[in-house]
Amino acid sequence: MSDIQAANNTSNDEIDFVELVKTLWQGKITIAICTVVFTVCAIVYALTAQQWWTSKAIVTVGKYQDTSSYRDRVTNLYAVIGSNNSIDRIFKNEVLLKDFITDFNSYDNKRDFINQSSIMNGYKDDVNINSEKEHAVFIDKWALRIHANLVDKKIPNVYSLEFQANTPNAAHDLLTSYTKFIATKISREVIDELNATIHHSKQILVAQKLSLDSKAKKALENEIVKTNYELVIANSADVKKPLSDMRGNNLFQIDLGAQGLKEKINILNKTKDYFLFEPALGQVETKLDLINKIDLSNLATLPVVRYLKDVNYPIYRDQPKRTLIVLLALMVGVVLGCVVVLAKTMINWEKK
Repeated sequence: MSDIQAANNTSNDEIDFVELVKTLWQGKITIAICTVVFTVCAIVYALTAQQWWTSKAIVTVGKYQDTSSYRDRVTNLYAVIGSNNSIDRIFKNEVLLKDFITDFNSYDNKRDFINQSSIMNGYKDDVNINSEKEHAVFIDKWALRIHANLVDKKIPNVYSLEFQANTPNAAHDLLTSYTKFIATKISREVIDELNATIHHSKQILVAQKLSLDSKAKKALENEIVKTNYELVIANSADVKKPLSDMRGNNLFQIDLGAQGLKEKINILNKTKDYFLFEPALGQVETKLDLINKIDLSNLATLPVVRYLKDVNYPIYRDQPKRTLIVLLALMVGVVLGCVVVLAKTMINWEKK
């Protein structure tokens, strides 16, 4: 009995399948219309939808020689303060790369660039921004299209820079401009940091010079007073000429004689060579002269990073995926057409 039932069920399934195919074939026009309508709509959308292209570049840490022009300008600073961790850190390639990526992903930097870019101003004109809120929304949308990420989390210090725009040329030009914008900003920060270090070192040297000047002047004044006493003593002792054989550790020395002491007093009253009384003063003045000769003007933009792959013109479009959109629309049209045909058939059966 069970074998007979199974045979009947199989026969019914085959009949149902055949009936299904017949039903769909009878409704082929409906299915075709749905398919054509969806496909045409998809084609129109794919051809008219806003296009997006992404320009990319790959960067990593720079080389030591990339910062040579900057290092050469501060050679005197190294001579004055010696090897210094703060200066070494400024030019450390890993630090420069980290600062570049941080600034590249900074929302504030993205906003500043978008506000000053001529290409972005053209986009602003196209969307008719009439309020601060609309401007903020515009900035937010574009900021999301700018980012730098590790190429591979397993490989440190290799980053992909990306900028998405409406055309391949715009994407390339915007990424090129933005990388230059960030590199210029990093260069200014490096120069500002160097100037701060130079200023701080100079202030220390100026303070040392003032202190040594004060000590030297006081020592000169004391020497003049002492020499005047020695002159009085020499006159009282009627010692006019220098005494070649006079030795001693007395507080007042008259071995120069009255004439020599008078000349010594004249020289001391006129001298400005304070380093005679404070030898360290000469070293400080030399360091100040060296540091004053440091010139950080007219420096080229610092090569903050090294390009493993230059900014490219994108070949493939990110959006819209035209082929995928059309294929999906085609499938949806066919499925929806089948559903409509089957639904109509079921309704007709129920009416009968």
